[in-house]
Amino acid sequence: MKKKICHLTSMHHRFDGRIFHKECVSLSNAGYDVSLIVADGKGDEIVDGIKIYDVGKELSRITRFSKLLKKIKYRAIELNCEVYHFHDPELLFVGLSLKKIDKKVIFDMHENIPEYISEKQNIRPLLLRKIIAFLYERIEKYAVKKFDAIISTRESINERLSDYNSNIELITNFPIVENNIKKTFDLVPSICFAGVVASDWRHKEIINAIDGLEKVKYILAGPAPDLRYFDELKKLKGWGKVNYLGRVPFDQVKLVYQKASIGVAIYVYCKNMDDKKGNLANTKLFEYMNWEIPIICTDYSLWKQIVVEEVQCGICVNPYDEDAISNAIKYLIDNPEVAVKMGKNGRKAVLSTYNWDTQAKKLVALYNKATKNNC
Repeated sequence: MKKKICHLTSMHHRFDGRIFHKECVSLSNAGYDVSLIVADGKGDEIVDGIKIYDVGKELSRITRFSKLLKKIKYRAIELNCEVYHFHDPELLFVGLSLKKIDKKVIFDMHENIPEYISEKQNIRPLLLRKIIAFLYERIEKYAVKKFDAIISTRESINERLSDYNSNIELITNFPIVENNIKKTFDLVPSICFAGVVASDWRHKEIINAIDGLEKVKYILAGPAPDLRYFDELKKLKGWGKVNYLGRVPFDQVKLVYQKASIGVAIYVYCKNMDDKKGNLANTKLFEYMNWEIPIICTDYSLWKQIVVEEVQCGICVNPYDEDAISNAIKYLIDNPEVAVKMGKNGRKAVLSTYNWDTQAKKLVALYNKATKNNC
């Protein structure tokens, strides 16, 4: 019989790129019986062999902790799987409860969570934010000692937690290789971005940067949860060059990339990105490379090493410098042969190194070890 495993998320979409399309599908292809518990109110279903169980949606923060987490825990216990793999920090106590009944538990840390909390501007005042980050880190260090494995998306997590759990595996968000690349460029060159429309991604600076460029448009896809920030963007002079598509389904993002001349991944310097060093947790660099799109990105030292020095697939800029962003865009538009060469360099690097298959092998090996020890 296939060994039963279960992924749990209280915050992510059921078809989240990392959780469903990469990890769940890879484990199913490796021969595991995979279930996924979600909390989005869209009901149960089976997709690509993955059994999705919905415990319902809770909007209130109070009911999230008083009801939702209990629902997830009881549904998880009811499924009686060998391994439980959770993706959200608020599920720490669910994971600990599953350990008490002798289940294998894996914590998949998408973010460097204490740093992420410490920089969340919506938690006020600053003192409260620091207290929450401090308390969470204390609880986290206690909990990770109990879990059978930790999966991380960046080296800084491994460095911070290696003293508390030696079984930590770095599994990045490299893309699933797109086999059929069919570019359909528009007459007007376009830069593109698919992700959350938030200030951290410097959309204001990008829109201001293209305002003075004659032939360029900005294809922007993704949710805009901060309405105040979104309204600020719409009032910018350069907004007339923006083609905003709203939230785009995972399988439709490729339609954005097919038309794009340049991909932008311009993020702020912050602790969660390891300050000016950067990390490989974000998918955008490698998605652009996958689609033969030249990149303009933040000049983190790690990104610069890959994008400029190693692969030669783009240009790195200071995320706060609108002139540098504008000059980089103009250079790639005015030098299409250079842009094409960069795109092909990126694609070659994805095929050889920066692809999900390399990470799936590490994930499956981790599970094989965990379930073997469970026999």
